[in-house]
Amino acid sequence: MKVAIIGAGVLGRITALELIGRNHEVTLLEAKSFDQPHGAAVISAGMIAPAIDALDKDDQARRMAFHSERRWPHLLDLLQQLDPKHSDVFFRQSGALAIAFPDEMPCLFEFRHQLERAYSNNKEEYETLYNDEVTELEPDLIRFETALLLKHESNICNRQFVEASTRALRKHANIVDYWPLKGRGDELKKQYDWILDCRGAGAVKSSSYAELENNHLRSVRSEAIRVKAPKVNFTRPIHIIQPRFHVYVVPKPDNIYVVGATDSHNLKARAVTVQSSLESLSTLNSIHAGFAEAEIMEAFAASRAIYEDNSPVITQKENIITANGLSRHGWLLGPALAEQLANFVV
Repeated sequence: MKVAIIGAGVLGRITALELIGRNHEVTLLEAKSFDQPHGAAVISAGMIAPAIDALDKDDQARRMAFHSERRWPHLLDLLQQLDPKHSDVFFRQSGALAIAFPDEMPCLFEFRHQLERAYSNNKEEYETLYNDEVTELEPDLIRFETALLLKHESNICNRQFVEASTRALRKHANIVDYWPLKGRGDELKKQYDWILDCRGAGAVKSSSYAELENNHLRSVRSEAIRVKAPKVNFTRPIHIIQPRFHVYVVPKPDNIYVVGATDSHNLKARAVTVQSSLESLSTLNSIHAGFAEAEIMEAFAASRAIYEDNSPVITQKENIITANGLSRHGWLLGPALAEQLANFVV
């Protein structure tokens, strides 16, 4: 089958790999640079956090989240085969830790209660750690006596994935970048058997089938700061549970860490703000003294698309399939949604 994919973000790239693995002819259409993307796929932390991100979802959505997380090893094996350099992409399935500062411990206990309610039939998803149990997993968390271990959280180096998928898709797909789509994709219907619209935030201000009558698609703003901290040696993502928002610290190769939070109340994409930077960096400095000497490598903001009900949606209009509304869950839900999109192509 000849398939056109609109949008080369996280979902577009994963879907392209899935279809190539099924021997379909793929054309990837990207409005900006394909080789040097600047969207959420590049700036994001690459967290794959089913227990946290599906916390307020129903059982079906939780099953989808955990199924998607389990598909990542297969997807990365496929990517390594397709990549001309056959490079490994950093991927670690060692769980994550949730912590809180001493004067904010009620926030951590409330978070544990939320986990207990959500996973009452499967308490193996998390475990409460105390004192030496915390430092046995993360020796650098010596300031914290209590933590929650979220056992099925993963962490991928998003930039390594983007680099490897760029090489793989350049070799095995047709790439058309700087391609401005002005309509809903109807002009492609006669050229391709299927059109898969994976534009994400690019569809928010455009005319697209992603806009639903009773479920408005909008943008939210995400910020992240990338630092290099040679004196810090975290091995798994750290969630700092706070009253107003949760800050995440995600380790990458070479002692690089991504710190940030998603501001779901700001509908406009703009540059990183002083207030959010100070809040994130202050939290970072408070969890380990080594971050005081860290080098700030980058600070960036990007838009993500989200529906009013905070759940992704797949719609079909003849041979045009639209998937959108992943918000900050692209790395988590991408493999499952790509599998569903590929199943349309028959």
